[in-house]
Amino acid sequence: MVITELYIRNFGKLTERHFYLRDGVQVISGENEYGKTTLHAFIRAMLFGLERGHGRAASKDDFSRYEPWDDPGSYAGVMRFTCGGRSFRLERNFARQTKQVSLVCEDDGEELSVEHGDLQMLLGGMTAELFDNTVSIGQLKAAPGQELSDALANYAANYYETGGGEYDLSKALKSLDEKKRAVRRELRDEEAAGETERKKLLQKSRYLEEDIRRLDAEYKEKERMLRGLSVPEQTDVREKTAQREVIEPAVGNCKGQGGGFIIGGVAGMCAGILLLLWSLWNRPGTGGLSAVTILTVLVPVMITVAGIFLLAAGCVRKFKSCRNRSAAVEERRRPVERTEKPGSSNEDRNVEEQKRLKWELERIRSEIREKEIRCENIGEQYAESGKSDRQLRLEEQCRALDLAAEELQKAAQVTAGSMERSVSRRASEIFSAITDGKYRSLETDRQRGITVWDGERRIPADRLSRGTVEQIYFCIRMAAAEILTEEPVPVILDDVFAFYDDKRLESVLKWLSEQGKQVIIFTCHSREEELLRGLTVI
Repeated sequence: MVITELYIRNFGKLTERHFYLRDGVQVISGENEYGKTTLHAFIRAMLFGLERGHGRAASKDDFSRYEPWDDPGSYAGVMRFTCGGRSFRLERNFARQTKQVSLVCEDDGEELSVEHGDLQMLLGGMTAELFDNTVSIGQLKAAPGQELSDALANYAANYYETGGGEYDLSKALKSLDEKKRAVRRELRDEEAAGETERKKLLQKSRYLEEDIRRLDAEYKEKERMLRGLSVPEQTDVREKTAQREVIEPAVGNCKGQGGGFIIGGVAGMCAGILLLLWSLWNRPGTGGLSAVTILTVLVPVMITVAGIFLLAAGCVRKFKSCRNRSAAVEERRRPVERTEKPGSSNEDRNVEEQKRLKWELERIRSEIREKEIRCENIGEQYAESGKSDRQLRLEEQCRALDLAAEELQKAAQVTAGSMERSVSRRASEIFSAITDGKYRSLETDRQRGITVWDGERRIPADRLSRGTVEQIYFCIRMAAAEILTEEPVPVILDDVFAFYDDKRLESVLKWLSEQGKQVIIFTCHSREEELLRGLTVI
């Protein structure tokens, strides 16, 4: 890929500016505040877009930094470039309200889709992160209080572990750790909520068990009362005794009245009938009635009639006596019945009380059964409430985050080994070339850090000059760019050679001019351009 033209409509301090570029090494020089960094940022924004940040970060991001103050609607530009022997026109509008992008092949007018990855395909899979860590090179900077050699060692270790510095392993692990802590906080909250719910279930179960014990005691008490109402023997004995005291004297008196007349009447009838039969049997055989005959017949008849009258009188007397005695018995029984009527009412009340107690017992049994079922249900809920679905998901997330961190570290180690060998080998070749063979190789080791070999000894990076450390930094990035990029991409060097002496700079420029790729150098000095003229590069 070779950038041929840049048109800045409005971007930062640059407005309506055209820049025409060519293949090979070229220098864009100017004093400080000239706009070199703005032009560098514009190239990156055209290739990868410019996203606006969120929150407080939005006020310090590149979008806000380069957004025109006077005319935000003209926040746009055009880039022309060649790739694979074809010419393309890339146009972007960065404005918030009218943001858009278009990519057209100028050879045949074909419209390509940036959203669907056509531009990234032309860039050989290059991403913004990879661009920033390979071909877009600035000075190696160290944090305050940090040695430059340590900064270089950290950069190289992260570079190898993440496959080219596209990802920051330490930040990725930190992000995973923060996410894991957040998930664990949620998990603790969920466990606390689950424990609270289980305590509520236990409390409900205890309340139900207390109710069941209370109802069971009440049931036993009602049952005891019902058994007491179901034994009427003493009442029946008293009642029967009272009835016998009333009836037996009356029956005895009834037996003694009219009995003599009945006995006398029966005896008379029997005597009269016997005498009559005897008289008829002994009557003389002569005919005619005599006085003696009449007398012997008349007397038995009269005796019989008299016995009949006595019997009738005795029966009548007996009937009247029994009737009178029955009335007397009834009369004498009434006080007893009047006395026993409250007992009959008590019996009715006892029956009603028994019915009520039976109903109460049935109600209590039903209530006990209902509470036992509820208690069983709560027990099942408690058994099933060990872990909620959300708690299981959070635990699964924790395990997944742990596994992700572990696998990321393993992958980083594997990647680091492969990247370290490949990049170190190519970086050593570049380092030897730009130092004219003074240093034959460089090596990065996690324990010993970065060292260089001069043919006799291995020298740690912290014993090297700032210019040599900057050369190592340059060599690592150039080696990584060759290994990781599928297509040649322009190399942009922004004030990289500030700590290079003329000899080092001439060696680096010579090496760059021999690589056959587009190199754009931003500088505030003129010596780069002068040295390139001496090399007949420009």
